[in-house]
Amino acid sequence: MNMKEKVHYVIEAVLAVAVVILFILQFSGGKKSITTAASVTEGESASESAMPIAFIDVDSLMSNYTYSIDLNEQNTKKVENSRAILTEKLRKLQVDATDFQRKAETGAFLSRERMEAEQQRLMKRDQELQELQAQMSQELGEEQLRMNEELRNMVITQLTEFNKGKGYHIVYGKMNDNILYADEAYNITKEVIDYLNRQYA
Repeated sequence: MNMKEKVHYVIEAVLAVAVVILFILQFSGGKKSITTAASVTEGESASESAMPIAFIDVDSLMSNYTYSIDLNEQNTKKVENSRAILTEKLRKLQVDATDFQRKAETGAFLSRERMEAEQQRLMKRDQELQELQAQMSQELGEEQLRMNEELRNMVITQLTEFNKGKGYHIVYGKMNDNILYADEAYNITKEVIDYLNRQYA
């Protein structure tokens, strides 16, 4: 028996085993699984199939979840308050700096030492203002991270409760292009937003 004939016999043996396996599956419940799979491919919508997955549009969730809106408004107020404080301090410093320049040009200082002392004081205020700006920026950044984590934990906790009556095995968060395509039948964004807002209210 040459090599070509041996390969031919091996292929026939594998095919024979495959036929036996299919035959056994056909009469031992496998038929039901095959039929179910076929029915999905023949046009059954994703919501009618047995795939326990879903996705949520994160951008839509963040812009429509009342708790997220409230947190965002709180953060916006803190940013505006910090900006107002810095703007007022900067305005006062600019006024004093302009006044110093006028006095220096007109010789209004009683002595050179007084002028240098005033100049040092203005420079110190400028340095303190820069430090305050950096401190506020850091605090606002940390607060934003804390709020994001708080919001994320809240969504996960509520989603766990929401899913008790749904039975999803996986719920994806859709952001930008991280999911290139998904059947809208798997989109539970509105349902989740409605649930979250009811719980928050």
